[in-house]
Amino acid sequence: MIDGLNKALEDLQERFLKIEMNVKKEIGTTGEKIKSDASVNASAIGFFDSYGNWVELSGKVKGNAFEAGNGYRIWVNAGEMAAYIEFGTGEYAKNEVGARPQNWRDLAYEFYVNGKGELPARPYIYPSWVQNTTGLLDRLRTAIKRK
Repeated sequence: MIDGLNKALEDLQERFLKIEMNVKKEIGTTGEKIKSDASVNASAIGFFDSYGNWVELSGKVKGNAFEAGNGYRIWVNAGEMAAYIEFGTGEYAKNEVGARPQNWRDLAYEFYVNGKGELPARPYIYPSWVQNTTGLLDRLRTAIKRK
């Protein structure tokens, strides 16, 4: 056996676990910030549901880590209206969604009905996404280097 090999392998394993923990922590922190900021953005937004009840988006923005902390999921407990408010409908959606990256356009298109809606977009998730993911790769690089 090579002298010190076991110690070197133990040190590498420990270092890898620290890196993994730091990365998961940064992903979780970023996800929580997105959720929190989106909730604040949504706090002034409300709508009438299909039963005529007034529904406020405040408190409807949810989020949690998944895949053992390797990702973070954001969702809104307000049905399809949450997407219509985020993206708008009809011409409003066309203008709003056209300015977003392809993955956001794809998501918006999942809620497309006929292009005749008249609801202006009131984005609440996208601005918090942009604000909190800007610099994420740099923060992850720092997390990987952290001891």
